[in-house]
Amino acid sequence: MKLKTEIVEGILIVTCDGPRLDASFAKSFFTAMQGLIKKGHLDIVLDLTTVEFVDSTGLGAIVRCLKEIDNRGQLILCGINKTLFNLLKMTRLHDVFSLATDRNEALRVLVRNKEKQGHIVVEEELAEPLMMDDAPIEDATDDERRQHRRVNHEKILNEDIVVYWTNVSTGKNSTGVIVDISPGGILMVSPSRHAIDDQLILQGTIGTTFKFKEHAVIRSCRDGKYGLEFIKPSPDTTSFLTQLIGSVRMDKGNITNTHS
Repeated sequence: MKLKTEIVEGILIVTCDGPRLDASFAKSFFTAMQGLIKKGHLDIVLDLTTVEFVDSTGLGAIVRCLKEIDNRGQLILCGINKTLFNLLKMTRLHDVFSLATDRNEALRVLVRNKEKQGHIVVEEELAEPLMMDDAPIEDATDDERRQHRRVNHEKILNEDIVVYWTNVSTGKNSTGVIVDISPGGILMVSPSRHAIDDQLILQGTIGTTFKFKEHAVIRSCRDGKYGLEFIKPSPDTTSFLTQLIGSVRMDKGNITNTHS
């Protein structure tokens, strides 16, 4: 990942040139952005067109940039993909950032916001789940990565996540409620009876933004709880769940109203 900078119509445009903004780059990204802000660049367009994946640390670094500007200017994000947009909605940050499709629209948004003299405030309760405090951004340890592999549904939404499934072997249709979820599979409860190694077609919606349809196989079954492993999940599902799981702190309270 490299950062490219240019001035267009007196506005600083920072382009993230690379596919990932994650823990391996987040610290250097924030340091570079902090330096630009300290030099007086308070109105910035951050172009993420080439970025395919942003983890919690990368997203946290972007939040820190907005906090560094400290209401003295604007930070406009442009070129974000669908997965990152969904993550912003799930973490309630889509209302914090100004978003644009491309840099031309971003420049128009920036000018329009300046005319309105609007201010963007990053609330501490939004920053906390992303571990955005004044401590330096550091790479996650192996233990921390393992800790974030599965997340209880209550840390994602304050309501049940219902999944509809069809047993490929028997043709039986059922419903289930997710207990916890990871990019590799889910644990759910269901009143229907199925057997280990049965293959299923799952459909569901997380919040109001992300819909998925995946194949899975039952790996465990006990007391109405089924452990399901995804079979060749789509890149969209894998990317979304990876970023979503990374954005939830296992040792903090729930993120509420994430389905707005």
